[in-house]
Amino acid sequence: MDEQKKRPLPHSNNKRKRKKRLTKIGLGIILGFLAVIVLVFALCVIRPLFFSNHGDEKRAGETIVVTIPEGSSTADIAQILKENDLIDSAWGFRMKSKSSGYDGTYKQGTYQLDYGMDQLEMMAIISSGEVYHAYTLVVPEGFTTVRIAQRVEELGICTAQEFIQECQTGTFDYTFLENLPDRTYRLEGYLFPDTYYFEESATARDVVNAMLKRFEQIYETYQDDIEASSYSLDQIITMASIVEREIALDEERAIAAGVIYNRLKDGMRLQIDATVLYGQLVNGEDTSSVNLESDSPYNTYLNQGLPIGPIANPGEASIIAALNPASHNYIYYVLESADQENHIYCETYEEFLEAKANYQKTLS
Repeated sequence: MDEQKKRPLPHSNNKRKRKKRLTKIGLGIILGFLAVIVLVFALCVIRPLFFSNHGDEKRAGETIVVTIPEGSSTADIAQILKENDLIDSAWGFRMKSKSSGYDGTYKQGTYQLDYGMDQLEMMAIISSGEVYHAYTLVVPEGFTTVRIAQRVEELGICTAQEFIQECQTGTFDYTFLENLPDRTYRLEGYLFPDTYYFEESATARDVVNAMLKRFEQIYETYQDDIEASSYSLDQIITMASIVEREIALDEERAIAAGVIYNRLKDGMRLQIDATVLYGQLVNGEDTSSVNLESDSPYNTYLNQGLPIGPIANPGEASIIAALNPASHNYIYYVLESADQENHIYCETYEEFLEAKANYQKTLS
């Protein structure tokens, strides 16, 4: 009896065996599940971090413009890049951003990215804040409204006519535009020369407003000097535009401005070719040569005083010269030679005739 009690029953052994099998199966399922998690982790995190850093070489040179909205987190940016097929894993990009120190440095804006870029290159661009612009408009000092309009059309922002129309009829809330006299190109002189950047959606109004806003910054810098002078803003800008068109060397601008002031003070006609040529442009006349008989309020050979308005859009150096003319007794100037940009300045008509004769000799 005692020996029989010590022997395990057959069905008890089977139960223990089944329990062992179930334990093994359960453990296998758990291990399999863990293996899947490890695999997913490796594919989503480890692989993007260490093996997918390089861009798509087959698509190198192919670009795409992406916009990072204001307030975007690294997770938001990663999702944007993922949706545009620039990265394999949003999660991997987030981890890479943290490990490389870019997390939290990204800036809003529109960026042009290349599919051949690796993650670090994209991170550097998006954190730089150097946003992509569809148009870069470079306006040199001395450009007229017409010439700016042509350049805007060349870039494809709008047509030249649309730009000029906006200049003529557009309403802009700037105090310096108040009480401008009626003239063909109303904003001449106030479209400040500079380099401007515009998005693809830019219009003629956007361009004109950007240039006026830049002029406002300059105006506010010198407003006290302008108000302290005996001339209006429009007259100062007109003198500055003449200096801009006539003088190429910065060191001569104040001297030439002094000549203008001296002639105005003495009641002499300015007799400046650049103003006559501008009048011919406004009248639609041939501008290949100066027509001293051209009937125009810009003809300073026929009319006393300053022309009716600016003849170009002057830069800051010429505006400064107009506000701070050099003090001297010169009332004439002429180019020293045909192949140089410097001028000879004269106090008398005789000196002027001699300098002019010497200049003409250099033409042959």
